[in-house]
Amino acid sequence: MTSAVWPTRRTRTALAALLCGTLLAPLNSSMVAVALAPIQRDLGQPLATTTWVVTVFYLTACVCQPVLGRVADRVGPRRLFVAGLAVAALASAVAATATSLPLLVLCRCVQAAGVSVAFPCAMVVIRRHGDATRLSAVATVNTTTGAVGPVLGGLLTSWAGWQAIFWVNLPVMLGALLLAWRAIGPEERRPVRGDLIRAADPVGVALFAAALVGLLDLMLALPRVSVLGAATVVVAGTGFLWWERRAAEPFVDVRALGAARGLVPVLGTFVLFNLAYYGAFYGLPPWLQTALGYDAAQAGLLIMPIAAMSVVATVLGGLVMRRLGIGRALLAGGGLLLAGVAAITTFDTSTPAWLVVLDGVVLGVPYGLCNLGLQRLMYERTPAGMSGVVAGLFQSARYVGAILAVGLVGAFAPGDPAAPTEPRALAVAMTAVAAAVIVILARDQRRSRNDEVPS
Repeated sequence: MTSAVWPTRRTRTALAALLCGTLLAPLNSSMVAVALAPIQRDLGQPLATTTWVVTVFYLTACVCQPVLGRVADRVGPRRLFVAGLAVAALASAVAATATSLPLLVLCRCVQAAGVSVAFPCAMVVIRRHGDATRLSAVATVNTTTGAVGPVLGGLLTSWAGWQAIFWVNLPVMLGALLLAWRAIGPEERRPVRGDLIRAADPVGVALFAAALVGLLDLMLALPRVSVLGAATVVVAGTGFLWWERRAAEPFVDVRALGAARGLVPVLGTFVLFNLAYYGAFYGLPPWLQTALGYDAAQAGLLIMPIAAMSVVATVLGGLVMRRLGIGRALLAGGGLLLAGVAAITTFDTSTPAWLVVLDGVVLGVPYGLCNLGLQRLMYERTPAGMSGVVAGLFQSARYVGAILAVGLVGAFAPGDPAAPTEPRALAVAMTAVAAAVIVILARDQRRSRNDEVPS
């Protein structure tokens, strides 16, 4: 084997391992959605309690992504990636044999922590090789697995029970683990005693997690106002910013984050974009079932174009951005998002199914374009040495947007469970959010053009 061939093959092997790892988070967050009813039945728990199998995964991943990204920045991605997938594989195996809901929820928590290493480690490795074109592959894998997750989960649950959605993880995790150990590395440094604890910044992590838990409580309580949730968000959020500005080794260097021109707007835009997108994604199915009379399977088919078109748009997004530029492609995606959610304000009981499908196609395109475009801007604007933690924050922004969307869907739901859902009020709110996304993107593009003009 020649020295010229080996680096190329090794890089491709490393990328394959990272792609296998990055698909695990969206796959495991989406597969379980269709398995909730069988899990509820087998473990004898009410549905409201069983949904913690989903909630704990999102919440844990939201906290762990930036934390483990920080660790990857400090000690390198190889050992962290391998250790994370090994932990996730063990948690998946135990989850498949769980006979109680508390044990299953605990396994989901550990599983989420394990798979959270993948995306930050992928960004660190891509930064190391300096090849931003590989971002398209990561975005495509994430989008595709999130779209096929419910279908795969439904098939596995039907054929072999809900336990199969956990067993299916093992060959992917173990394969990615072995490939990563062979191809990623060597590490820049070996961690010394106490280094990982200092890198993780326990106080900062605790405040960050408390703020997210408060946000979750606040949104899930809507339309009521959770005083405890609001107070937790304010106190923990303020405490987090105060601590991170003063800590000797913060896991999120807020000073450097703020100094990185244009990076905070990218993260904020991603939160708002996911809020608008998931507001439509989660808001349409209840309306289709309660107001138009479709069953769950029919409602799923009607919104499938959203997921399908998001995959197509992600695959073609790189070509579009090369033709239009990242800024124009993002504005086009924002415009389609605005058009898609605004169209829902006109939906009523006389709306034909084909119009719902067409609107789903429109909504799917911006997910592909904006997800890829904002990921590219995140990569380009991240300071050296912060690739892992910023990548983790980027994923956390996605989860926060989804959490906010779920809360607003619940807030706009009718008080009477038997009453049909009305999508108009939610769609008006999402239209306002989509308009804000366009304003922020336009200002960011104008700022970028001004930065490029020589003084």
